[in-house]
Amino acid sequence: MKRDQSKNRAIYKQIASDIQAMIEQGYLQPGDKLPSMKELAKQFGVSRPTIREALSSLQAKGLLELRQGDGTFVSQADLHRHLYAPLQAALLIGRSDLASLHEVRTILEVGASRWAAANRTGEAYEEIAAALMEYEWACTEQDIISADIRFHQAIAAATGNPVIQNLMNALTEALVDVIRATLPVLPYTEVADYYREWTEAIREGHPERASRVAEKYLQKVGNAIKKPVGYSADAPGT
Repeated sequence: MKRDQSKNRAIYKQIASDIQAMIEQGYLQPGDKLPSMKELAKQFGVSRPTIREALSSLQAKGLLELRQGDGTFVSQADLHRHLYAPLQAALLIGRSDLASLHEVRTILEVGASRWAAANRTGEAYEEIAAALMEYEWACTEQDIISADIRFHQAIAAATGNPVIQNLMNALTEALVDVIRATLPVLPYTEVADYYREWTEAIREGHPERASRVAEKYLQKVGNAIKKPVGYSADAPGT
């Protein structure tokens, strides 16, 4: 009997994990109604009590809400708080270690660039191109930083993956520190050359080329971070 209970417990946790993954990946949106317990039980091949336990665990996390007589829905509450608050806490702790943050950024953006080139739409490309133009015309440090962040967020949006977009948004505040730290040793005119090649690779739909450009640029940034140069008010482009 104990073995059966343990097995059932593992099954409900797996089902809860699967449903949470669908929420995190955007397949289930806030306000979406889940199928009935009977339908879910048939879909997962388990009993209704197992489904009930899985849904209850997600409800306790704030990801689902039960509306009496109406069904179970993906919570309209701030899902960002539930799904990304732990990541944001980790980023805040690591802001003093720009090298470690940059490693996370590299892992995210090299892959995102590949997906952006493979999945971009005309509208997504236009946003990347607009961000590039804004960067090229930037005159002040604040303009450079703003355009730089817009460029990277546009690439994340071009993937069509809401999780990648949310992760990049979570990184934004930390990226400001990285951009500011590298301005004195990595002129924005040099960065613009990388961004043009990056944009062209995405426009032409070349995933491998886009990821290579991203990796080359981010390696350059990583090297700049390691240089013992402090922030300067007279950074290039200001």
